[in-house]
Amino acid sequence: MKKFNVMLIFLIILVFACAQQTTETKTKVPVPGADEEKVVEKVVIEESKGNPAVKIISPKDGDIVKSSKVSVEVSKEKFKIVQIEEPVEEGEGHFHLWLDSEKKVTAKDIVTFENIVSGKHTIVAELVKSDHSSLTPRATQTITINVESDYVPKLVVQEPGVREYAVEADDNGFYPSTIKAKIGEKVSINFKFRDSSIYFAGLDVFGPFEDIKYKLKGEQPISREFTMKEETKITSYWPASGVKKATLTVGVEK
Repeated sequence: MKKFNVMLIFLIILVFACAQQTTETKTKVPVPGADEEKVVEKVVIEESKGNPAVKIISPKDGDIVKSSKVSVEVSKEKFKIVQIEEPVEEGEGHFHLWLDSEKKVTAKDIVTFENIVSGKHTIVAELVKSDHSSLTPRATQTITINVESDYVPKLVVQEPGVREYAVEADDNGFYPSTIKAKIGEKVSINFKFRDSSIYFAGLDVFGPFEDIKYKLKGEQPISREFTMKEETKITSYWPASGVKKATLTVGVEK
């Protein structure tokens, strides 16, 4: 039994020694002042290089922000932030930040987005080179937040009997999800799509107007008009599967 225990301890020590060698390399280094043939072995511990990374410090994924202003704080790892449009150097650049479809280009680690409506929103952060191109591999992080805001987009009345609205859309919903008009009024909606929160195939929108077949990074806003006759539902779908994603309600204002 004692012989078995000794052998077991020996095997454990041997495995541990092999594991240590996976992070160490032995390099022959010349001894200063000695003959060229005289060298010593020096153990060199190799450091993991890793890739640049970006992190959204605040808000956190899933946070509720009770304001129409959303401040985003980011940090970086293994990357140097320099002023925008500096000559391109390896390991240097700046941040690209998105809140839905609104984009900010900055060398600062805190930026603020204003006039944010209530609902679910997506924040994306990316490290980019000084020429605004992505790193290889890309350094990005995406989070989703919920906003409780008192900001309401202004209603623009171009002429009597016309209602014009700006409505954003993504896979999670319409923002706002409810608008109103009187019977007989013309309703004009400018649809703006949040590319960062839409499946790669795009988004279809059906209503009492010509169908919208939106493809990612397509021209926008896309405008549609119809005359209000009754409460109206406008619905979005995934193009590839026909899965229903969200509904915009145009209610009757009395």
